[in-house]
Amino acid sequence: MSNPLQRFPRLNNAFVNTRHKVKHWLERRDRDVSYDATVGDPRNVLFVVVDCLRADHVSAFGHDRPTTPTLDAFDGAAFSHAVAPSPWTFPSVPSLLSGRYPHEHGGRFETEYRDLSSEQFPARPTASVPTIPELLESAGYDTAMLTAIPMAAKATGDRFQTVDMRYTPAADQVSRALDWIDGRDRWFLHLHLGDPHAPLDVPADHRETFDVPDVEGLEDWRFREEASGEGFEAYAGARRRAYDASVRGADDELARLLDAVPDDTVVVVCGDHGEAFWEHPSLERRLNDDPRGFYATDHGHSVLEEVVRVPLWVDAPSLPSGTSDERVSLVDVVPTVLDALDVADAPATTGAELGAPDPSRPVLCEETAYGYDQRAVWVDDAKLVVVPGLDEAVWFDLSADPGESDPREDVPEDLRAALDSVDAGVYGEETMDVDDATRDRLSELGYLE
Repeated sequence: MSNPLQRFPRLNNAFVNTRHKVKHWLERRDRDVSYDATVGDPRNVLFVVVDCLRADHVSAFGHDRPTTPTLDAFDGAAFSHAVAPSPWTFPSVPSLLSGRYPHEHGGRFETEYRDLSSEQFPARPTASVPTIPELLESAGYDTAMLTAIPMAAKATGDRFQTVDMRYTPAADQVSRALDWIDGRDRWFLHLHLGDPHAPLDVPADHRETFDVPDVEGLEDWRFREEASGEGFEAYAGARRRAYDASVRGADDELARLLDAVPDDTVVVVCGDHGEAFWEHPSLERRLNDDPRGFYATDHGHSVLEEVVRVPLWVDAPSLPSGTSDERVSLVDVVPTVLDALDVADAPATTGAELGAPDPSRPVLCEETAYGYDQRAVWVDDAKLVVVPGLDEAVWFDLSADPGESDPREDVPEDLRAALDSVDAGVYGEETMDVDDATRDRLSELGYLE
């Protein structure tokens, strides 16, 4: 049944958030924090995820529009070639928070062919995999997730003391974050902004900044089946401008937040995955049998660079300021933060501490949400993409072909060996559940049909 409160956004947000808070309380009321972390250098910790943020749409990384002046001036380390562990939020955020890949934390599908759009939902991460909010809670920190995207809360909300899920733009989310931080002594906050996620939140002033034309359907998606037809070129150009304007809106609001947190706060900002804008329609048809018939737009369906290369900024005492083009993974964040806090007897992670480049280390992305599962592995500038369900395997030399225009089939042995070294992994114990109100929001966001 459709939610009648959808016609009244403020009331609907309050209703959905209240229902979610009750469910969150019920999940946690009998829960014991089974960790006993000791923090030798207790600093506050802020994680900010900007959903759908592509690395190549960051102005400091070479984009031709001024999308990110706040983050361009970030006082810390910037990584222009970070890899998302998964091309969509549900598996990617647990990897960010645990330092483990999806096949290791279990937030994934159990079937090789998947169709999230018809409500085939994945398992939630296994309870035995520790996350950083749980570790810090055991050390006396207050922890919270504030999110505009329900998939983040559905995957890991139970790992936080407080969850606030409201479908509002960055201005409101940042204000709520500042309210939550105010007066707290030791805290870990995960803030998840949804402005660049369809339907876009485009501030009125930045429609002018980015010269966004008045074209029908810009906040959502059109031309998903074919990258052609009457009006396609005009729409595609306008859609990219609208996306950039939404990124700028989120970046503007982050200035308030970054200015307000204490100077010694450990700060992490990243995209959880990127976003496709019709870069590879033919290649995607080869590598994916999408049950929706959608190709080369959005995310969740592909492990090509536009969907999985994300920006990462980290302000931690162990990292020098400046921009690095080292290929890193979001699973590297937790070990870096645990080291910055001097956490004793920290649990093992797959990620490595940032700032110690190792080009020979394999980096992984996995767990698509539509069609047969795809997996990518990088070793230095070589990248392998495999789709076992379609018996497809192609590789790219990203040093010579950063746009992945030349898929090659003669896969080098070291790439094969890197992929073969990945074990079968684990699966979570319970399937993600969705109530009617959340189902409506997931449909609005394009996850469900």
